[in-house]
Amino acid sequence: MSDLFNIKILIRGGGDLGSGAALKLHNSGLKTAVVDLPQPLSIRREVSCSTALMRNSIAIEGVRARRVTEPPDFKGDFIPVFTINDDFLPLTQFDVIIDAALKSGERRITSRGEAPFTVGLGPGFQAPEDIDCVIETGRGHNLGHVIWSGCAEDHTGRPGPIEGATVERVLRAPSEGKFKPLKQIGDIVQKNELIGWVAGRELRAGIHGVIRGLSAEGLHLKKGEKLCDIDPRGIRRHVFTVSDRSRCVAGGVLEALLTWVSGKAPSGE
Repeated sequence: MSDLFNIKILIRGGGDLGSGAALKLHNSGLKTAVVDLPQPLSIRREVSCSTALMRNSIAIEGVRARRVTEPPDFKGDFIPVFTINDDFLPLTQFDVIIDAALKSGERRITSRGEAPFTVGLGPGFQAPEDIDCVIETGRGHNLGHVIWSGCAEDHTGRPGPIEGATVERVLRAPSEGKFKPLKQIGDIVQKNELIGWVAGRELRAGIHGVIRGLSAEGLHLKKGEKLCDIDPRGIRRHVFTVSDRSRCVAGGVLEALLTWVSGKAPSGE
């Protein structure tokens, strides 16, 4: 077991949940970096560390995430972010890998033994067979629970309810093609208002609310891919802060890490 403040942590996936965990660990004084795709698919871009790959840096709740082009020394007060195309940093340099790259129906890439301690967020992992532990990401009573034996709840494909709104608050690409937005994150929209186009096909809001997530302009999307999230509560400041779900999951990540460092984690043998 390593000293808590000397271990190096890598989070795979700099979207909403991965970024919530990154902020929690960074604010706790832990050496944390994030890796994501060169063109991230995150839609909650104003609270995603992966946005730094497009803008070079982003501030989330006062914490700076910054793109790096060389191995991070963790001496600066920011979260280093790099892409999977950068070959300057072997994963073997990390003591902990947290897989936050949630992909519905797709095989997860992190496996037990890839680092001294591995954590998977959400479904797609079985602990302790292929990952050291799993954090429940499904909304409900078990959200944020640390699972040392078993797996998280299956992804239903149905967004969690916010003031009763579920599928109608999320827009998906009607066809494959590039996204051309008319609105931006933080805009208040009315039901049926035009949001943008994918390959020339219109996208209209399913409900009234504030846009809290929206794909980047020019991003090539697959048919059915999530590209917009509307919050019916309409509270604009919520758009620029970490979600309640992300905070719960981040708490589970920190608990798992502390349990491992303290030597109280199940051996998994």
